[in-house]
Amino acid sequence: MNRTLVIGYGNTLRGDDGAGICAAERAAGRFPGVDILTVHELQPELVETMSRYPDVIFLDAAVEGSGIRADIIEPATDHRPDGSHAHSPATLLSLCRNLYGRAPERSLLIAIPGQNFEFGEQLSPFTEMMVEEAIEEVGHFLKS
Repeated sequence: MNRTLVIGYGNTLRGDDGAGICAAERAAGRFPGVDILTVHELQPELVETMSRYPDVIFLDAAVEGSGIRADIIEPATDHRPDGSHAHSPATLLSLCRNLYGRAPERSLLIAIPGQNFEFGEQLSPFTEMMVEEAIEEVGHFLKS
């Protein structure tokens, strides 16, 4: 097992919404010392796996923005109604701490801006460029 878990998530059938998954898959080839998971949405079932890593990086598409946003995240409670299918990274960290007595020591959310969220499997040229910047941000986090 490696030190860092990278979780890319999104919908690869909705254009740029698949940017997180694309970035995670490309990161696997560039950073062999990380473990990669790709999922459609963040589910509570991920916390058992997350609990075993000191570091976790979340990669997701963003509807707004003109550049990469990389934010350190901390465990937090989600204010959505119980039974919600998808959770935020902060909520999963909180659930991880509550269920397993620990959460990853360092967690980063990298938001990749998108422009086209219509049906389709291709990323827009802009988001393709942003995916490459997101991968660079992964590298910076791994070195720190």
